[in-house]
Amino acid sequence: MGRLAVAIDMLIACSLLLAACGPPAINATAPQTGSNPVALPLLKVTDTQVPTVTQESTSTITPVPTSTPTFIPTETPLPTYTPTSTRTPGPFSFMDDFSSDSGGWQNCAPCSWENGGLLMGPFEPSSNFHKNYCTGCGEHTFYKLSVEGTFVDGQVDRFFGVFVGDNNGKQYYFGISPWQLYIIGQHTDEGDSWEVLDAQWSGTVKASYATNKFEVSVVPAYQRGTADYIFSLNGSTIYILNGRPAVGSRVGLAMDWHAVSVNYDNWSYEEIEP
Repeated sequence: MGRLAVAIDMLIACSLLLAACGPPAINATAPQTGSNPVALPLLKVTDTQVPTVTQESTSTITPVPTSTPTFIPTETPLPTYTPTSTRTPGPFSFMDDFSSDSGGWQNCAPCSWENGGLLMGPFEPSSNFHKNYCTGCGEHTFYKLSVEGTFVDGQVDRFFGVFVGDNNGKQYYFGISPWQLYIIGQHTDEGDSWEVLDAQWSGTVKASYATNKFEVSVVPAYQRGTADYIFSLNGSTIYILNGRPAVGSRVGLAMDWHAVSVNYDNWSYEEIEP
């Protein structure tokens, strides 16, 4: 058994040597036919070339171009016709701060525009009642007015103020004196006559050179075709004349007697629509 193991080991070693040296050249002869042998060419074992693997090229991803937004032009609207502004029908109004002659006053011979106001008087002693019509106010049936009056110089027992409801030679007068007396009466041009409706001493009247604010409203009365006259001074109602005929009438500034001068300012007149 020992010799057999040695023989096997030697055979294995020889096999390894032969494999390392490569295959020997083969000198083979073809089988003999007859007496003359044919020599076969010597074959040489060549190494078989391992085919090279062609690596597929890595395909590059061509980015899909992003679409450029297409702007659709919007239609430009055609210019529309803009009508010129017209006065909206409504109540008539006339304001005058007396900073200059507005042309809205008539029969104001002894008048001057001084220090931002209208200075009236003194008048000649030819008449006991002097009217200055507000021609800029026109003639309306229902309206309201206000004005400020300040005594400047002259006799303190004389009256100054406003007149309203002037129609057919008659008008209502609302006047005060620096002695804190007020009077409301109806004056008739023909004969220069008076009907006194109310006359009182009142603390509502600011005395001396203080400024007083006159306010009169002619408004529709309860009975159709009539009007109420509301007389106010310095924000306080002092007299109401009810149920007088509703007719178109004129208004203005007025002074009773003469030898007195008064400054008027901030006139306001507005028609009242029934």
